[in-house]
Amino acid sequence: MMSRLFKTTGLAASFLALFFMLGGHWLALQSVAWARMLAEFSRTDSFTEAVGKTFDGKHPCKMCLGIREARQQEEREQRRLPLVKTEKSPELFCDSRRVVVPFAPTEAENAVAFVPQLHPGFIDSPPRPPPRYLTLL
Repeated sequence: MMSRLFKTTGLAASFLALFFMLGGHWLALQSVAWARMLAEFSRTDSFTEAVGKTFDGKHPCKMCLGIREARQQEEREQRRLPLVKTEKSPELFCDSRRVVVPFAPTEAENAVAFVPQLHPGFIDSPPRPPPRYLTLL
C-alpha cells in the first residue's frame, strides 16, 4: 500500500516538475486571465465581441501585462546564464589513465597484426614441460 502511494506521489511530482519546466505555469496563468477578461467583456458586449476583445491583444488586462513582463524577465535571465558549465568538475581516479587504440589499417599492405608489435611475448607458446610447482599440487 505504501509503495503505491510513493509511486503515485513520485509520478505526480515528476509531471508537475515537467509542467513547470516547459512553462505550463504561464499557460495556466494566462488562461485564468483570459477567462476573467472574457467574463468582464461579456458583461457589456455580446459574446462574440467579448471573445474578439479578449484575444485580439489590443485590450490586455493588468494580469496579462504582468504575465508578459514576468515572462520577458525570465527570458532575459535565461539568456544571461551560460549554456556550458564553467565550473570544473572533480577529476576521477580513472580519468588519469588514457588508453591509446591504434587506427585500423586503411590499405591491405599495412594490414599487419598490431598485437605482436605491442606484446612480442604474447605469441610464444607456453613452456614445456609445465613448471614443477604446478605438478606437485
